[in-house]
Amino acid sequence: MDEEIKEYLDRTLLGLASKDDFEKLRQEMKSNFRQLREENKNQILEWRQEVKADFEPSKEEGKTKIGPIRKEFGDGIQELKVENQTLFDQLTQKVELAVEKIKEEVRTKEGTGADTGGLKEGMENLGEGMKKMTEEVASIIEKMKEGFVEVKEELGSMIKFSYADLEKKFSALEARIKALEKMVFP
Repeated sequence: MDEEIKEYLDRTLLGLASKDDFEKLRQEMKSNFRQLREENKNQILEWRQEVKADFEPSKEEGKTKIGPIRKEFGDGIQELKVENQTLFDQLTQKVELAVEKIKEEVRTKEGTGADTGGLKEGMENLGEGMKKMTEEVASIIEKMKEGFVEVKEELGSMIKFSYADLEKKFSALEARIKALEKMVFP
């Protein structure tokens, strides 16, 4: 019976409420809603800042992971340059020695007679030496190419892995932002 009386009084009070009362109630509700919206908007802005702050270390972490790889790649290239320069210097010395031997033989042959057999032999030796050096340089170039391909593949896979990791984190943060926006702005 109490419930029936309460409903009756509510209906009669509703009938006694004036238009001004409804207008005040409507304005108060609008005001409360605006205030709630502003609070939620500020909270979303704070969350966005937190998300950005959380994302920055991941970004720096990716850079620090790639840094040593780049350094290792640069060191490998430098080692190959040094090795190539050493081999080139050796080749140059061998060619200079062969040319000096030929000159010596030519000088001795000129003094004793017109025997060109030694000159021919010296030229053949020089040709063989040049052929050997060319083969060595070709094998070194092939090794360098293989090394570059290996480094490129390794670096590419590391970058893809690092990028994929960052992409997952970024997607998760975007999903959080969207969820928060849906909560605040229905």
